[in-house]
Amino acid sequence: MKKYLPNILVFIIVFGTLTGLFWIGIFGGTQERLTDLLFLPRSVNQDIVIIAIDDKSINKIGRWPWDRKIHAKLLEKLSLQKPIAIGYDVAFPEKSNDESDKLLAKSLKNLNVILPVEQVEGGLQKPYELFVTKTGLVNVHIDSDGIVRRIPSDGFASQVLGKKATLDAENFRINYAGKPGSFISYSFIDVLENKIPLDNFKDKYVLVGATAVDLHDSQVTPVSAGKEMAGVEIHANAMATVLENKYLITESKSFTLLTIFTFTLLAVITASWPVAWIWLIMFIIYSFVSFDLGIIRNLIFTPLAIILVNITSLIIRFLSERSQKEYIRKAFSYYLSDSVLKEILKDPSKLRLGGERKEITVLFTDIAGFTTISEKMDPVDLAKLLNDYLTKMTNIVFANAGVLDKYIGDAVMAFWNAPIATPDHAYLACKTALEMQKEAGEFGMRIGINTGDMVVGNMGSQMRFDYSLLGDNVNLGSRLEGINKEYGTKILISQSTQSLISNKLVTRFIDTVAVKGKEKGVRIYELRETDYPKEFDTARALYEKGDFAMAIKIFEKITDDPPAKVFLKRCQEFIKNPPLGWDGIYHAKEK
Repeated sequence: MKKYLPNILVFIIVFGTLTGLFWIGIFGGTQERLTDLLFLPRSVNQDIVIIAIDDKSINKIGRWPWDRKIHAKLLEKLSLQKPIAIGYDVAFPEKSNDESDKLLAKSLKNLNVILPVEQVEGGLQKPYELFVTKTGLVNVHIDSDGIVRRIPSDGFASQVLGKKATLDAENFRINYAGKPGSFISYSFIDVLENKIPLDNFKDKYVLVGATAVDLHDSQVTPVSAGKEMAGVEIHANAMATVLENKYLITESKSFTLLTIFTFTLLAVITASWPVAWIWLIMFIIYSFVSFDLGIIRNLIFTPLAIILVNITSLIIRFLSERSQKEYIRKAFSYYLSDSVLKEILKDPSKLRLGGERKEITVLFTDIAGFTTISEKMDPVDLAKLLNDYLTKMTNIVFANAGVLDKYIGDAVMAFWNAPIATPDHAYLACKTALEMQKEAGEFGMRIGINTGDMVVGNMGSQMRFDYSLLGDNVNLGSRLEGINKEYGTKILISQSTQSLISNKLVTRFIDTVAVKGKEKGVRIYELRETDYPKEFDTARALYEKGDFAMAIKIFEKITDDPPAKVFLKRCQEFIKNPPLGWDGIYHAKEK
């Protein structure tokens, strides 16, 4: 019995913890986002056709809103083929002019047309009283993360179909068929000008609505893939869900608990990371199959059970095998130089769980074109080459009292001034970068360095160290490495780093850049082994003032300087297309 006590303890801890977390409803938002990943493209319903009020139509017909006789004309054309129903997702809340209103009212009588009713501040916005026809609530349900996943079960889509969604819930979940633009769609103006055969609408459900960007009738959906989906297409997806009976139903709480119990028990019995991966893969496949059948499985707690069981088992075994200092020595021997490691072993409290805010200098490296290099080499030879390269880079970090944070493929992340205070941390990081460039040889290396306040410490557990950094200043260091691509530079450092080493090493001001994800600009500098053409500084100052023409004359003379070529091209583009509200800040494209 004693033999199995650790396994029993692991089961109780994991299952008990996850059951408690599940009942209090934690990770609801994460569950939604993971569920979004289960959508796979499928064939769209051919009985649903969209007539798009797009940019092409607005450019041809004129400024929105259009005269209502234009809408009447479209309906008259559609009446020739008698579509099953028309969902006309255009609001006509007020009187316009008598002639146009009468024409539209007449056209509405000849067809099965559903007009939108919208819930607005102050109540419902209904169509103008002259337009006597069916209506449907056009509002969608926007979740807290800004994503449209649900729609009223008796709303606009159901009214067009003539039948309510067969789910009891107030809002039913849309089973999206594909990314924006998946449904059959024709331009409004093309239909109006007889460029589209009218029999394309015979016996179809026709939806008319805005897709033009300036009309602002679009939302983010689970399948947006960075592009918002027009409201009219959201309704098309909702209609397809009802027509095809492809409803999505969330599994019951009791079934979720049974699944957690089962996989926790299986994980405890096997207690092996390779087997754990098998369970995880099986669960992922199971989740996709279930989703295709219309059942949404809980995607959080079962994988957590598998992972936590193995982590907890590892911790328990580790506690019985290792002392604190033995573990520290093993965990950090690959990340720290011997001298730094000895200092830590004198005072292990420096690595206590949690972090502290300190001024840190962080360094990121990457090999330019590594993917291309790897494609041309045998995997065994590539592995040896990469290992040799990373060994050299690591030795340089250690020789300069740095800490190796991690390898990310061919990339290296290192930092200075923690856990042991290093007064010249900025200088040592820059010295490391220059030595790395020299040692890299045939590899084209890009390096980014930043100094600033960061949270540094053990971000793991009491038994599993992950001594690392957190904070915006860490991200800035990574961004600086990436934007070397935009300037043709090899080493870029932040202003905070440059201010600490300017009297010791050669630097030059490159640009004021708003890195990806930021609006505020930061001054960046190039770290060099040799001097640079001073004309660059003069031209760069003219560029910042917005005197692009004069800057071009100087940049054209600096023919062998990559950043000068970049600014020359940028100035030429700005003369053709002057930037609005120029403030000298360039918004970087690279991450």
